[in-house]
Amino acid sequence: MKTMIGIGLCAAVMVLHAEKHEFQMTPKDTYSVEDTEEWKATVERYRPLYYADVDIRPTKGSSFSLKLYFKTNMRSFMDDNRFDSPEAMKSMVIESSKGYLKHSVEKTIEVEEINPKGQYGFMTTITDASLVGKPIPKDEFLYMVRGMVCLSESGLKGSSLGFSLMTNSTNSPETKKIMDYIYDFAKERETPPTDKTTEDTEIDTEK
Repeated sequence: MKTMIGIGLCAAVMVLHAEKHEFQMTPKDTYSVEDTEEWKATVERYRPLYYADVDIRPTKGSSFSLKLYFKTNMRSFMDDNRFDSPEAMKSMVIESSKGYLKHSVEKTIEVEEINPKGQYGFMTTITDASLVGKPIPKDEFLYMVRGMVCLSESGLKGSSLGFSLMTNSTNSPETKKIMDYIYDFAKERETPPTDKTTEDTEIDTEK
């Protein structure tokens, strides 16, 4: 009997780990997030063809916290907060990051261009000044890596993904795995984006 109970519990755990969440952002774009033995995904909100917000955390410990924001590009048009072109997305990442500079080591927003599968995207890293050189309390993080990447075609017919990763190491194997996971949502681009930004940007807010 104990053996049967143990088998049943193992099966229940496997079902839990296999939970899969699907999100349709456009008629052609459906994305999925699945629980694993290492990560647990929680859907915070979802409106088909508009947005999906997902929280991902490790099943053991608290080494990172990841937020994913799936969006249809049409939403950027409706909200007047554009991210349906490289120029617009870059500007959005810069503007939405400025509020963190007050408590960060960085005094400017330095934007790095990313091109997963030929798509366009931008990200920046922000360091919490209050935690530098100190023991990191549980559930607090030294770094925030945030940005956005185009997942499918440019313009209002496509979809994009915003992300915010809280971590204590920007170059650890775990962080690389997470970033590869984010980039893997992108679809292969067959043609170049309509307008392309190639230079890193620094925006000085101390004026």
